[in-house]
Amino acid sequence: MEQHDARTINRLEDGVEDDRVERPRRWRLVPPAITPIALRDVCSGLLDSIRRKARDGFQRDMEAFFDADTSATYTSYRRALASCVHELRANTPDECREVLIPAFCSPDFPETIEGVGLEAARYDVDPTTLAANPSAIEAAVTEHTLAVVAVNVLGYTSPMETLAETCSDRDVFLIEALGYAPGTEYKGQRLGTFGDCAVLNFQQGKPIPVGGGMILSQNPDLAFSDQGRSRTRANVGAITGYALLSRPRRYYAYTRAKEWLDRFGRLNWRPTTHPESKFAVEYDPPFATMSDFQGAIASRVFDRLEDNREQRAKTAQFYTEALSTCPKVRSIDPIGGLTRHQYVRFPLIAETQPLRDRIGQALNEAGIQATTLYDWPMIDPTSFPGAGKLQRHILTLPTHPYVDERDRRLVVETIRTAVARDTTDTHSG
Repeated sequence: MEQHDARTINRLEDGVEDDRVERPRRWRLVPPAITPIALRDVCSGLLDSIRRKARDGFQRDMEAFFDADTSATYTSYRRALASCVHELRANTPDECREVLIPAFCSPDFPETIEGVGLEAARYDVDPTTLAANPSAIEAAVTEHTLAVVAVNVLGYTSPMETLAETCSDRDVFLIEALGYAPGTEYKGQRLGTFGDCAVLNFQQGKPIPVGGGMILSQNPDLAFSDQGRSRTRANVGAITGYALLSRPRRYYAYTRAKEWLDRFGRLNWRPTTHPESKFAVEYDPPFATMSDFQGAIASRVFDRLEDNREQRAKTAQFYTEALSTCPKVRSIDPIGGLTRHQYVRFPLIAETQPLRDRIGQALNEAGIQATTLYDWPMIDPTSFPGAGKLQRHILTLPTHPYVDERDRRLVVETIRTAVARDTTDTHSG
């Protein structure tokens, strides 16, 4: 860590006030999660897409990286997951109609599983580590279970060798959901190589934010391919907008303009880099593939995966150390063996839900978009105490390369101030 960051951490931990206390910067808003795409990437994507080989080249790079047997690309994560589940169904008896997912996960999972005509069953997670609870999975597997989905929430992993052994012993498939974790390793082995197949998410904010998704198969009995499927249209406008508007000052202007237009009903939509709608999904194949334009840009961003990871890790380390002595909040304690963590966002666990909401409001007022995670539908805390606690207490902080030193100090100082006020209010009440 840089020397000036270390001095800042010491000052913050000691509660020392000086003229370096950060103040919010005007006309600036830090997005919650960004992986930078440059205009030169867009230009290269346009040129490379003319050759109509960029998508296939990206696939070959990913297959080599994950040592996969086959792969296929899709226009959204939901379509990738749906295609994966369809292939698993084709290789199992009809009575296997249940897919196990963590209780704390994106609605993409249950809605896609139910969209293809199967049932989603849930297992609990550990709120301290964000890892799957192996005993909960073991207890939930039945003769009707088709697959277990291991979701690496925010890039934090589970004991994958244990999950793989359980699935092998019970003769069910293991799907690894790698939305946040391409390149992350567990005990020296890349995530995405433990299960039968891995499903990657390329939507905005993820490590490869070109839109769409991908399946990578480690099981020779499962065949995935782009052959015979049409390419989607190039999402030039969406990715160009993402590239232009991701920096904090431009993002501030964009969000203010969007708020104004939304107020008058002129722009009531959620921005996305997916070339097709994430929500209006027909879950029956055939599905279109990613475009060569996406493939070309994805290859360039993939080449910068480690550089982006190192920048995020620096910010995550700063938060971890600077907030280690802050009462009423804690960071996630990952299970042993996790390395090369992508740190797409930094999860912070508040002591209470009102404190979580107070911190989030204070950060947003300071120009830092801190977000909750998977807050709908509501989780039954009696059935899933770990997941229920996470849903009520988690807040994620931005870590991306556009977060600078002043932003990091502002985040920590804002959190400490919010905690201090909460403590004062509690004592006075």
